[in-house]
Order: sequence, then C-alpha cells, then structure tokens
Amino acid sequence: MEKMLVNGIQSNSKTAQISVMKLKDEPGVAAKLFGAIAKEGLNVELILQSIGGNGTKDISFVVLDEDADAVVEVLKKTFSKDDYNEIKVDKNMGIVSIRGAGMMSNPGAASMMFETLYSCGINIEMIYTSEIKITVSIRRNKVDLAVKALKERFSGLD
Repeated sequence: MEKMLVNGIQSNSKTAQISVMKLKDEPGVAAKLFGAIAKEGLNVELILQSIGGNGTKDISFVVLDEDADAVVEVLKKTFSKDDYNEIKVDKNMGIVSIRGAGMMSNPGAASMMFETLYSCGINIEMIYTSEIKITVSIRRNKVDLAVKALKERFSGLD
C-alpha cells in the first residue's frame, strides 16, 4: 500500500450544479447528453447518475457558473421535452478537492475530509474520487471555510 500524501487543496467557488430530472433511461442517453455539451466546448466535472426508477434516471453535474445557461440551452436543443421532466440549475455551488498520491489505496482520506466538512456544518452535494484527488460539491458560501478547515486537518498545506 502506498503512503497517503495529501499535498494540496484546490477550490472553485464559481460553479453551478445542473440536474436533468427523470431523463429517459436508455442506452446512449449519457453519451448524447455529454457529447452535445462537449461539442460546444463546455467542460463538465463531478457527474452523478441516480439509480432511477420507472424507466428514468436523474443526471447531475457541475460546470462553471458562467457556462450554466449555455449548457441548459444545449440540453434543451438536444433533448425533446418528452425525454426529461425538468432541468434544475443551482448557481450557488463551489467545489473543493484534496489531492495527493495514494489516496485511494489508503483508507481514511475520504473519511477525514468528510468528517472535517461535517464538523464545520458543511453539507456535501456530490462526491468524485480518483487515485489522486477527492472532490466535493458544496454550497458556494462554504468554500472558504472548507478550504481553511481542510488545510488545518491536513496540516502543513498552504
């Protein structure tokens, strides 16, 4: 097992969360959705798909808040109103990440991050993990508090 080494914290307090509610659950829907967004040169982060039910799923993701309106327009052009129930946009979001080598091969990094945010009263909206980064989506007004608390928790970070 690799030693866990958290060597940095990143944040962006200017993101929006977009949720496509009750999207038809059929092969190719995610490819169609994210392909249309990519074709417009817009970037997506933190994708979450629900388990769904009754032949539908909810798909949520994060974009820069300045791109949110353009993404919604792309979605409305790409899908018929019969393909989904609603598109929700929340422009008051931010993301915070801890990064470093060996996080996924060592238990505890996510737990430590989540406990730190909990102790500050910060609710996590979405979570993304990789071998080198754990990212959460939280309310925009909590980003600075989260960064400060995580720097203290993983001491020695600037």
